[in-house]
Amino acid sequence: MGESGDTGTAAAPEIPADVLVLFDAGAGTALLFAGPRRVIACHEVGAVEAALAEAEAAARAGFHVAGYIAYEAGFAFEEKLRSLAPSDPALPLVRFGVYDATEQLTLSEALARIGAGDIAQEGCGGVEARVDGFELTREAYEAAFAAVRDHLAKGDIYQANLTMRARGRIAGDPARLFARLLLSQPVGHAAFLRTETHTVLSLSPELFLERRGTRIATRPMKGTAPRGRAAEEDRRIARALASDPKSRAENVMIVDLMRNDLSRIAATGSVKVPRLFEVEPYATLFQMTSTVEGEVPSETGFAACMRELFPCGSITGAPKLSAMQIIHSLESGPRGIYTGGIGHLEPSGDFRFNVAIRTLVVDEDGRFEAGAGSGLVFDSASTPEYDECRLKLAFLERKAPDFSLFETMAWHPAETGEPLAGYLLLERHISRLTNSAAQLGFPLDVEAARALLAGRAAAFQGPRRVRLELAGSGKLSLEDRDLPPAVSHWTAALADVTMAAGDPLLLHKTTRREIYDGTRARLCASTGCDEVIFANAEGYLTEGSFTNLFVARGGRLLTPALRHGLLPGTLRQALLESGRAAEADLRPEDLARAEKIYLGNSLRGLVETRIQSRATLAAG
Repeated sequence: MGESGDTGTAAAPEIPADVLVLFDAGAGTALLFAGPRRVIACHEVGAVEAALAEAEAAARAGFHVAGYIAYEAGFAFEEKLRSLAPSDPALPLVRFGVYDATEQLTLSEALARIGAGDIAQEGCGGVEARVDGFELTREAYEAAFAAVRDHLAKGDIYQANLTMRARGRIAGDPARLFARLLLSQPVGHAAFLRTETHTVLSLSPELFLERRGTRIATRPMKGTAPRGRAAEEDRRIARALASDPKSRAENVMIVDLMRNDLSRIAATGSVKVPRLFEVEPYATLFQMTSTVEGEVPSETGFAACMRELFPCGSITGAPKLSAMQIIHSLESGPRGIYTGGIGHLEPSGDFRFNVAIRTLVVDEDGRFEAGAGSGLVFDSASTPEYDECRLKLAFLERKAPDFSLFETMAWHPAETGEPLAGYLLLERHISRLTNSAAQLGFPLDVEAARALLAGRAAAFQGPRRVRLELAGSGKLSLEDRDLPPAVSHWTAALADVTMAAGDPLLLHKTTRREIYDGTRARLCASTGCDEVIFANAEGYLTEGSFTNLFVARGGRLLTPALRHGLLPGTLRQALLESGRAAEADLRPEDLARAEKIYLGNSLRGLVETRIQSRATLAAG
């Protein structure tokens, strides 16, 4: 069979003019709200509480209610803040649609419904975001930072979340930009809202408030660290973040604030912190979260909960009122939807809202505004905090990679007859592709990838070699051919070029294979070998051109450690997790001392290998 990107997806239905979709990309699900029977909106702070009460009443009447609450809507709940509210905000402070029903969709279905198209078949290229500038220069930020630090020194506050806005332009359909961002950085609390005048793209990982029955919970985020290049480094970084004193101190400040807020509405003695300092993995970073929960009387409704808890303390500081007054005096303009909340109310009274961070508001001409901020404590430094704010929006301008990711798998008929069950180590291949896509910024629709693999396998009559390729645009393609015949022995030569251990692409299976394929072709032609073995500049062995290396010694298989720069093969990982193999620092002379040498991958398994010129290895 030839190469194909056809997933068999039906044509997308008509795109609604007024639509809100709430996504849980991690679960691959979405809730769609389209065609509201009416819209509840207010522009004045004095009307906020009435708007929230109207939204609650609509839900109690059996309707689904979904929309947003802008950050400045929170000024309505404190007398000292009301005079600070914007007199003529560009967008409503509160906007909810009232819907007869909602639709539960898959991620792919929801993206098609908002006009992003079939990403797996078409890709999501043709759209770019450009940041034109930040409203706060470095000098202006340093002045605001100094003012915050002065308040911290005086004890007026002990934390403040200082933010800034960036402005720019989107060339192309915002829905396709949203799809690219969501699929390349999957999060659990994303939202897409399109109205007659604006489009809101929220890529939030943070839950503000969720109510289920009488249980209410919040999960503030404070403390981050970048993801590692591989599982070993990931575990080390996660442990370090979990024990980092600064991250724990910032996190517990917000936990205390949220406990105090929840205690205003929760039953006495019911507020608990069941999970403190949890480290959650996301696409490119680890995030420290804590869960605060309590029991709320059934008569305490949505409006009352928001009155006591909104906005979320993680994006204000503590104490909340003082922090909000201070940051209002220092920030250059209203935050709007950014750091507010987007979510929905159910007829049962349950609700769920995010913290609207990583959020863009786009007008009809493609001009957008986005915010970024960081939590400041007394020992914070202005330069890294300013740089962090700018870095948080760098994801918007990330260009599509000019290479592809791919996975090569063996397929054999499964006893169950289930097409996907025939793929050897499928979940490991999907996991590696997912991790690589996240770290390198590739949009990936995992559901579509599975459907593509299953659809092709349904037509297989016998064993096949299957290659799944993911382009930088998110487009998926598939090719298959006969599985190569099994072999019992190989010969291998040492490569005459060295690899750079610090090259991050060595840890991903990409189409940038010139050094692998070129070296192997040249040495196979000159020596007759089947495979080549590479080493890094420090002299440590790494891998073959399409295999991992295993050395048998003392009844155990040893394989080069990932830190030396090599692909985390799926067969390698399976052997490590089973205890049959262990990582080691191996040099060429270790090959001469080996009891046996194997090269292998998931397609061929382990193949016993003889190294050419063993005498030369021993002498080295």
